[in-house]
Amino acid sequence: MKLMIAGAVVAAGVLHHGWEDFHTERPLYVSGTVTQVRWGNPHPEVRLRVSGPVTLPARLAERAIPAELEELGGREVLRRTRAFDGTDELADGELVLVLAPVERLSAWGMPDRVAEGERLEAVGYMHREHADEFRPELLVRGDGRAIRQRSVPLPARPLAGGASSPADTAASTAADAPGGPLPWLIGGVFLVGGATAAVVARARRKGGDPA
Repeated sequence: MKLMIAGAVVAAGVLHHGWEDFHTERPLYVSGTVTQVRWGNPHPEVRLRVSGPVTLPARLAERAIPAELEELGGREVLRRTRAFDGTDELADGELVLVLAPVERLSAWGMPDRVAEGERLEAVGYMHREHADEFRPELLVRGDGRAIRQRSVPLPARPLAGGASSPADTAASTAADAPGGPLPWLIGGVFLVGGATAAVVARARRKGGDPA
């Protein structure tokens, strides 16, 4: 039972950070200094102190970006990007950047963790419910490395009422989980199987059935 609860908590964290939970129709540029880092799965979180007002860099849309992100529409995202304008609404002037899972960061050219005091730039999206959460699709490190944070197409533009299509939502959430959907499926099977075995064993002990 404890394993099932733990698995559910982790899964809930992944669902909470799916792309459909963010305003992907409004890409924003933000920059600032790292004040705190929580490094681990399902998503590392980096607190960024934003020095407002944020100014959009000249020729942002012409910057070099990873080829994989280019194929996913990253260039068009840069063309639509505007400067972050919510600094005055942030508690302590800080945003929480929700990064891609650690394994993916390493595979995408970022094996080292972000350091406190490092200067970062990011293009991404604000959370629909949490005013201080920001999900980058592109992260620019202090040494100039541009690291993609997205491996799936963005959800469809919101439908009436702010909802996205169920197919897009499911695909975005499953594909963006650490290692893809297969490990979560396998983990779920093991959890259910283990719980079932425990229930059967307990029933046998109560009934006096020899093991």
